[in-house]
Amino acid sequence: MVPAPTEMDYLSTRPPLPAEYYRRNAARVRQLASEATTAGVKERLRDVALQYERLAERADHGTPLANP
Repeated sequence: MVPAPTEMDYLSTRPPLPAEYYRRNAARVRQLASEATTAGVKERLRDVALQYERLAERADHGTPLANP
């Protein structure tokens, strides 16, 4: 029996969307972080925003997400 594909099986080595998509999401998540009242939630949301910004940079430069 063949195992079911996992989420990782579908990941591309390049960001699949334009940089602007990631930047819009980073801004949205930063806004949520500014409205959060819990320090842990604020920190996690800031981390997520940073990840979106990194994806945007990679999309701008065509940099792969991971080395094959």
